Amino acid sequence: MIGGQCVALLGSALYSVVLILYLKQMTGSATVLGIVELLAFLPWVVMGPLAGTFVDRANRRSVILWSYFVRSALMLALFFVTVNGAAGLTTLGPFPVAVYAVFVVTACMGIIDSVFNAALNSIIPVVLPKEKVQKGNSLFQGAGGVLAMAGNALGGIFFTVLGGALAFLVNGVSYLCAALWTGFMSLTDARPGKKTSFSCAEFAAETKEGFRFIWGNRGLRDQTIVYTLSNLFFPMVMLALPFLVEDVMRLKGSYYGYLMSMLTLSSIIAYFVFGALKTSNRQNYAVICVLFFIEAAIFLFISFARNTVIVFALFSILSGCMAISRLINTSLKQKVIPDKLRGRVFGTLDSINGALAPLSFAVGGVVIDLLNKNLFILFFVIFAVYTVLAVVFVLSRSIRHFYLDSDAGVDH
Repeated sequence: MIGGQCVALLGSALYSVVLILYLKQMTGSATVLGIVELLAFLPWVVMGPLAGTFVDRANRRSVILWSYFVRSALMLALFFVTVNGAAGLTTLGPFPVAVYAVFVVTACMGIIDSVFNAALNSIIPVVLPKEKVQKGNSLFQGAGGVLAMAGNALGGIFFTVLGGALAFLVNGVSYLCAALWTGFMSLTDARPGKKTSFSCAEFAAETKEGFRFIWGNRGLRDQTIVYTLSNLFFPMVMLALPFLVEDVMRLKGSYYGYLMSMLTLSSIIAYFVFGALKTSNRQNYAVICVLFFIEAAIFLFISFARNTVIVFALFSILSGCMAISRLINTSLKQKVIPDKLRGRVFGTLDSINGALAPLSFAVGGVVIDLLNKNLFILFFVIFAVYTVLAVVFVLSRSIRHFYLDSDAGVDH
């Protein structure tokens, strides 16, 4: 399963870079790029809980296998459209036909990805022993980061030398290889009573069970609220980085690329290093609490720092801290959430996080403009909010029990 996912991740990373360059070349429109980002995000928001319910009713190995096959077919279809010169020249409304094909494929990929992600999060605790779930997640996330860096680095070269259409072909083939690799994966899906019939009322009732589980588990509910509020600010930070580099620190635009590479590299190192450690629930909880305060302090230091080395080092530490937090939290949820509900709960959580990202980007852009690029105020406010959230997190008994005792916090 890891091998198949790695092949698919490399193809996807290459594709994501080439797609942006291809659309820019075809249209020269930032609006088109925004539409594609929206079409990629929207299915996660709308389909997350429904996708999770579907995964809980189905054979998860089959869901992953067919997700690869369908994504391969979509990429190959996009290749055949874009490789045809007429599709690039024929216009339908303001854009060439090939651009509309990208819109359709992106929306379909978003739907499939929402199902695939729920299935992948559900299946990892089944494939791995409970004590190795965190290490398995670290390998997945770390390998994903390495392949994303490789794909990003190769994407520009690939587009310049071979063009966009061949990148779509490569991505389609990578998904096909991942499907074939997954076909050899042996997995016994031991969940009792997987549903073969379909009823809209029954499907809706099962979807509601995912919401009820999150709300009924006090620790999971409170932890989700705290992290949702903290994650609301991080897209604003990412949006502010180009302005910090060019307008505040007076550096060349290339330094923004260096900073993004350092953020990815530090998260990869954090995944591999912390994943190699064998930690208890109590140790993980202590680490999470300390990291929350470290992240708050980093935003305070960034408010005042202007030295390039110091700023880059602070952001690298911040990225590593957040990577460790994600690793701990994802692994804990995979172990705590019952197997029969895992798809629905993860699908719902993905939907919540997916809905906030576009909102944060939109609000963040307005806030940065209103502050006239005065990022000191932005980072200081984020420091204040993170500090309050860290205090709430540490003082919350329900959150503490959620990390220390996987059976605590459920309202029966």
